[in-house]
Amino acid sequence: MAPFSPVLIAAAHGSREPRAQTETDRLLARVRTLRPALRVETAFFDVQRPGVGEAVSALHGAPAIVVPLLLGAGFHFTHGLPASLGPARAAKPLAPHPLLTQALMHRLQEAESRAGLPADAVILAAAGSRRPGGNDSCYAAARSLASVLRGVRGSPVPVRPVLLCAGAGRGEERSLARTVQGLRGAGCTRIAVLPFLMTPGRFFDHLAEEAGRTGCMCTAGPLGAQASMARLVLVRFGEAQWEAAAAQLGASAPLRA
Repeated sequence: MAPFSPVLIAAAHGSREPRAQTETDRLLARVRTLRPALRVETAFFDVQRPGVGEAVSALHGAPAIVVPLLLGAGFHFTHGLPASLGPARAAKPLAPHPLLTQALMHRLQEAESRAGLPADAVILAAAGSRRPGGNDSCYAAARSLASVLRGVRGSPVPVRPVLLCAGAGRGEERSLARTVQGLRGAGCTRIAVLPFLMTPGRFFDHLAEEAGRTGCMCTAGPLGAQASMARLVLVRFGEAQWEAAAAQLGASAPLRA
């Protein structure tokens, strides 16, 4: 049986912001550096082209795995991706995963270094999804980050998820201002805002402005083009490749009585 050697199609959300496109390009440049023999193509769910379906069609039947550069199972993953796959296979969203927690820690430490102080509380801010289960990855990432921070610092550091989209998620977790107020009421004075976002853009700018208005100590950068994020893209690709190869092997195995 011939080896299964698919193309990696990295599917980003898509944005009119040049900064977002630049950050996605930088991330995929890191992926290509890690796996120079792997063909890596770019596609988008919205705004930009090629769309995912167009990128798959352009391969003219060559095997492909679409790795969504998404942090959760929101609308694009649950509806847009299945409708565009054609003969390609889909990998899981990037979150949750220990490599993503590592990337969040790195961004937090960068921001703390600029501020000159360690945070005594962290707000993990996601764009948010209205779809059932669409925010689960953010909540899981918050729990994972809190666990890592406790291990590193020897005492609990509260990590609170916040959702930026109106109508997304549950109650007060939608409001950064209310979350800051609650943390201050619990005695926290050095609150860091950590974006659960892939790239800079409209949500990031809104978050940074609101963090400044509420007097937070610092705002970290989006996850972006980090080495751990590039490795995570390849992990998701490898998982899907293994599953596809196993399915191919199962289909070709002779039936036994």
